[in-house]
Amino acid sequence: MATPSSLPAVMAALAANTLVTLLKFVAFFLSGSGAMLSEAIHSAADTGNQLLLFIGLKRGARQGDEEFPYGYGGERFVFGLLSAAGIFFIGCGVTVYHGIEGLRDPHPTSVNVVTFVVLGLSFLIEGSALLFAVRSIAAQRGSMPFFQYVREKADPASVAILLEDGAAVLGLLLAAAGIVASYHTGSPVWDAIASILVGLLLGFVAIHLVTQNRGLLIGMAVPDGVEETFVRVLRERPSVRGVRDVKSRRITPELYKLKAEVTFEPAFLAARLDQALPPQPGALSGVEREATLRTVADGALRAISDEIDAIEVAVRAVIPEAGHIDIEVDHHLEERRAEATHDRAPPRAPSAPMWD
Repeated sequence: MATPSSLPAVMAALAANTLVTLLKFVAFFLSGSGAMLSEAIHSAADTGNQLLLFIGLKRGARQGDEEFPYGYGGERFVFGLLSAAGIFFIGCGVTVYHGIEGLRDPHPTSVNVVTFVVLGLSFLIEGSALLFAVRSIAAQRGSMPFFQYVREKADPASVAILLEDGAAVLGLLLAAAGIVASYHTGSPVWDAIASILVGLLLGFVAIHLVTQNRGLLIGMAVPDGVEETFVRVLRERPSVRGVRDVKSRRITPELYKLKAEVTFEPAFLAARLDQALPPQPGALSGVEREATLRTVADGALRAISDEIDAIEVAVRAVIPEAGHIDIEVDHHLEERRAEATHDRAPPRAPSAPMWD
């Protein structure tokens, strides 16, 4: 399995947040600001979460084996869930708790030049990481609109980095606003309110990431329009008479599993068999009949197998992510049509009784 395209963005965010975490803790020890402590906890949580995402991406890139024939791509979503849980309990929970404690028992903060220098440096570093994440996603989206790509197709790790970096930049602005307001008013309440707002922001990010990774672990369908394209390609084949029971699943954002039951056109198979069947003048003897039946059976199997291979090539030409395509041969189409026609037929009038 190829290395996920989100890996560079994860590594950049991991390096940026490690540096920012150290800067924010230094600023907190110098100022005692609750909002700055919230920001330091926020960045520490982000660093740990991005380390989890990095581990998940590396483990999820392993090839399939006998135990996991479809590969280990799901590990990305497991570690994504762990990362989201870390954001919620550490980032959101601890930060909101600290802000509430700041409202219940306010302590004056010591704000100085170092505090604002750290905020400015953190903003530059976090902003650069956010810009890198946006550019990484923009390079992958092709012609699809940016936000649609993020909602429907982007790797959850890329989405996590985008949201975490965005929350980090917005959190810095909230923390700066709280610190400035407390500095000018002399009231630490604004600092505590900023801490609570940063925590709630992290909670929103965590809930979104939990929902996304949960859906992918359970077996989310492919993005809108992919199934319709799959069915269209099947129906365009001259060999296909009917398509039913279409199912899909995203194994990873880069790998889909598509399944359908297909009824082949008898005339198509008959033409292929006519080419495979050798001419046999007159009545066939027992040996000739057996040889002919073997030839017919072999021709039928080969015709269906070759056509399924051709269908898979045609599907992958328009859906490159279709790594696994299951085509099941369905020969009960006419029976179902007959049953449906019978079910729609008006009821007959009851016959006359056999006795008076």
